[in-house]
Amino acid sequence: MTNKELQALKERYVAAGAASPNEQFADHATNAELWDADGKRMIDFAGGIGVLNIGHRHPKVVEAVKAQLDKLMHTCQTVMPYEGYVKLAQKLSEVVPVKGHAKVLLANSGAEALENAMKIARAATGKTNVICFDGGYHGRTFYTMAMNGKAAPYQTDFGPMPGTVFRAPYPVP
Repeated sequence: MTNKELQALKERYVAAGAASPNEQFADHATNAELWDADGKRMIDFAGGIGVLNIGHRHPKVVEAVKAQLDKLMHTCQTVMPYEGYVKLAQKLSEVVPVKGHAKVLLANSGAEALENAMKIARAATGKTNVICFDGGYHGRTFYTMAMNGKAAPYQTDFGPMPGTVFRAPYPVP
């Protein structure tokens, strides 16, 4: 399908809150290069908003994914734990720069990670306030919307936000 055809489908079926202003659609990518549905080649400076820091389809990552798919595609670790989750938690716990023993919780998004970080911090400290920088983006869950540094479009039409979020200017002159 072309970018134009995909755009028409996006406008018809994708909720406005999940839509992108970009009218180009990724078709395939290798390393830092990405091609859209019309075959236009470009450099991918976004990398999945920073999560693809080794580039697209690194051979070792592709090999590891294929090996995992041959064993098990997915199970929720809270329902049925699996070796990969536990071994990754072990590896991260061993390299994280904290004093003492670290435990790991893997989340499916940055917003979920922040929501859990807030719950853990509240439980550990007994405090409820959080300070966020102006202009920051934290996610689309309810608490992270309140943490976002721009009210529009992230807080528009959703009613009152949690009142324990305070703002500070980002410390760069």
